[in-house]
Amino acid sequence: MEGKQIIIAVSNDLLVDQRVHRCACTLVEMGAAPLLVGRKLPDSQEINGRPYRIHRMRLLFRKGPLFYACYNVRLFFLLLFRKADMLVSNDLDTLPACYTVARIKNLPLVYDSHEYFTEVPELIGRTFTRNVWTGIEKRI
Repeated sequence: MEGKQIIIAVSNDLLVDQRVHRCACTLVEMGAAPLLVGRKLPDSQEINGRPYRIHRMRLLFRKGPLFYACYNVRLFFLLLFRKADMLVSNDLDTLPACYTVARIKNLPLVYDSHEYFTEVPELIGRTFTRNVWTGIEKRI
């Protein structure tokens, strides 16, 4: 892992995601150079003192299909033009951009889903939305 550039993509505010923080710290301990990519909300606090690089994107939308579409388009271009040895998609909502760039650049892709995204409470009872995410997951 020495010197490997690993980009970890999440769709949340990196300040509160302890699981991703621990993962990035482990990669640093192994000699890798992780870059965490997430979002920045208007009320997001600054992140200081982390042993890895952080890139937070401001987006026009905060939720819903337009948020996910805009986030994946922005993430796609960021990943396409950044040097990386490996991409890590942290959950299904970052997988479309990560998968596409990994295919284009012939990079290893890790899909690190800590839960079944299509089974989260926010999707229960929302058949159409759930089916869209299930279709994306099956396709990739």
